[in-house]
Amino acid sequence: MSAEEEPVPLPCAPLVSLSPNVVLQPPLSRRGVGPGVLLFLPDHVALSSGTTKPLDPEPVTKWAEEGFAVVAVTAAGSISIDQVIQQGLDALQALDQVDIKDRFAVIVYDPSLIRTVSDAVSKHPRIVAFVGYGSFPAPSCVLPILLHLTANAPRPAHAPTDVTTQHSYDTTSTAFVLPQAAKYDPGNSSLAHSRTLVFLRKHLGGPFFDLEAIWEEHTYYEFQARSVAQTMGTMVAEPYVNHVPTMTGGVGRENLTAFYRDHFIFSNPEDARLQTVSRTVGSDRVVDEFVYHITHDRTVDWLLPGVPPTGKKLAIPMIAVVNIRGDRLYNEHIWWDQGTALSQAGILPSHVPFVDPQAPEGAPPAMLRLPVIGAASANMLVDESKGKSNEMFGPDWGISRIQKD
Repeated sequence: MSAEEEPVPLPCAPLVSLSPNVVLQPPLSRRGVGPGVLLFLPDHVALSSGTTKPLDPEPVTKWAEEGFAVVAVTAAGSISIDQVIQQGLDALQALDQVDIKDRFAVIVYDPSLIRTVSDAVSKHPRIVAFVGYGSFPAPSCVLPILLHLTANAPRPAHAPTDVTTQHSYDTTSTAFVLPQAAKYDPGNSSLAHSRTLVFLRKHLGGPFFDLEAIWEEHTYYEFQARSVAQTMGTMVAEPYVNHVPTMTGGVGRENLTAFYRDHFIFSNPEDARLQTVSRTVGSDRVVDEFVYHITHDRTVDWLLPGVPPTGKKLAIPMIAVVNIRGDRLYNEHIWWDQGTALSQAGILPSHVPFVDPQAPEGAPPAMLRLPVIGAASANMLVDESKGKSNEMFGPDWGISRIQKD
């Protein structure tokens, strides 16, 4: 970040204690308003003994960053479920930052409470959707239900299929969704979260964000405005970026800010541009297929770390899988073929010596033509008529032998 840039302030909405076991968190999106959800969290989980904490935040912060106002209840076994639901709904309805006042959802993370809470929500018409991590014999509430079931959980025997959606996960503990838990599973947790987000938006009427606009805003600050502060301002409190082929990027706000400042934004050549090939927009992700065009007139730390400028024109096909939480980015997974990057830069040989175990004794030395394509791969990606398939199957590829005079 340049000296004249000040960090963009993060959304700030302090946590409010409603009672010893109940807290209220207003939305932590840039929009600042959204619908309300009521969470029932387990009082005790087996904590991870790892020295590093996952970047994934706990449910209260995570749903607030998604744009929801959150009431969270812990130690619910010692209090009246009916009373705490009433207290939570009243607090959400009275909150200025809640923009949908007549529809709320309940998420139960504690499997021991699912049946009790499902019985109680039927008394509260303001609750229009129910999400549970775990199972129970037969739902008593007649409203849309989403259940996240572990591999060993019994399936509800009489769940009405027209209102009940069930998803199964290859884990044995519902704590897989809690980042502080020993049984935390980041892949399954992310999948369950995305499914819940779709379910909540459907039944609560929001919040909806223009994910394309958020992604384009982010890339504008990266490649055109070249502002580290503004780029970081488009991201959640603790984001990360991973350029998969080179493992460059940053995990956490401090590390990612340093990466953008020292190794990315000002490392890109002046003529750097992204040529869009396709874009897929999901509930909380944008998948961008594009070609990254540059003149390699400087060391591009994140793409070719340590490689001096070659002056070559590069056209690198890439894919970005971008996770957006609410109206800010959480992470980016960026993929490309490092072989074509090295080839186009002129630092990867087309042929390498190869020891052929099937060659007869005394055979001439063998060379292997590497199955790597240069800029032609980008040309055919942009326009399928600008290339020819399967040329690597021909005689010019594979093993050749050096004939002695």
